[in-house]
Amino acid sequence: MNSARRTAVEALLHQEKAGYSNLVLDGRLRRSGLTGRDKAFCTAIFYTVLEHQITLDWQLRQCLNRPVARLDPPVRAVLRAGLAQIVYMQVPPAAAVNESVSLVRQLGCSSAAGLVNAVLRRAPSKDPSKAKFPNRAARLSVQYSVAEPIVRLYLAAYPTHTEELLRSFASPCRETALRVNTLRTTAKQLAERLTSEGVPCRPGPLPDSLLAVFDGSPAQSDVFAEGLFHVQGLSSQLAALSLGAQPGQKVLDLCAAPGGKTLLLAQQMENTGRLCSRDASENRVALIQRALERCGVECADTACADASVWQPDLREADRVLCDVPCSGLGVLRKKPDLRYKELADLPALCLLQAKILDTAARYVKRGGRLVYSTCTLNPQENEYQLEQFLSGESGARFRLLEPSYRPARAQTGPFGMTVFPDETGFDGFFIATLERL
Repeated sequence: MNSARRTAVEALLHQEKAGYSNLVLDGRLRRSGLTGRDKAFCTAIFYTVLEHQITLDWQLRQCLNRPVARLDPPVRAVLRAGLAQIVYMQVPPAAAVNESVSLVRQLGCSSAAGLVNAVLRRAPSKDPSKAKFPNRAARLSVQYSVAEPIVRLYLAAYPTHTEELLRSFASPCRETALRVNTLRTTAKQLAERLTSEGVPCRPGPLPDSLLAVFDGSPAQSDVFAEGLFHVQGLSSQLAALSLGAQPGQKVLDLCAAPGGKTLLLAQQMENTGRLCSRDASENRVALIQRALERCGVECADTACADASVWQPDLREADRVLCDVPCSGLGVLRKKPDLRYKELADLPALCLLQAKILDTAARYVKRGGRLVYSTCTLNPQENEYQLEQFLSGESGARFRLLEPSYRPARAQTGPFGMTVFPDETGFDGFFIATLERL
């Protein structure tokens, strides 16, 4: 397992500099040659550190005479990885300590071997739940490993259930939400096929959705390669379903990557009409195109386009979906990188969202439908955007519709529906469904 530990630490070092966690780890795993249990162990170390980094650093700091950030990067990564194994992965302490000491020497930091040994023997006993903090935000930040500015945002927006929300992000969801490709199969047939191949699954709460437990990546299965399903979170599915796309219509998906919403819309349209799938990233448009080909979608055309910029050929659309770029504060369970997100760019992001919504509204024909959605739980990006839009000239031509489906942990208000994460697989989301008058 030593090579697995080293690969995990090298990936953590890379992750500190830049990059998306999944891409960083995938790249390291490909070069490492790890297989089977070693690959799974490396992956577990990497993501356990990312999910609990603030907590781990707090425990380490109690045993150091300087901030964790001032340690040599390899020493910092080894300490985090070693402590994560002891506290969260049930690795015997002696094994984790000894392997960490050996690893720090391999990485050229032999002078830190004694420090690693001493700190990893003491740090696991440091319990943040028994410590004193200057305020509630600081305590919750350390206890749930979410950056303090994000915790303060949650406390301001949801003061009575912030801790419940943070706890939900700390609870892993074993099941993967799938969307059945109804152009090629049915939910019953797909469930039977998956079960026959050793993948436990059950019906999801939304029509044509399944919840499955894969041993590895769903994308490695033959069923995926045959285009019988795509992986899509339940809240994302609900946003697309709220559009109510019909066969033969002109439908726009303005911020379409990675393509799950486009695939669902094509299925609702029964592969007829015109589906315009757009995204601002050329590379991500290529991902959408590959997904369409895999699933046999022929009614869609893809292009690289900025959703905030008017495109005359998209006018007079029956349905328009704008699942806008957002802070992602509703999907911390799935994207641990976002736990430590800086919020300085929020004002610029909100301006972009407002511009996309205003542009999208101009495409909708009379009697048509517009859905605005985000995967965040920040009212500034959600209810406030709709309030501003509906009070303006463009918004005066729209009315808010009641949600077609309301998850158990959802709240509706005068400007849309907020979905809170739960144990069934719904992520934090905001969905507002509007009709053009």
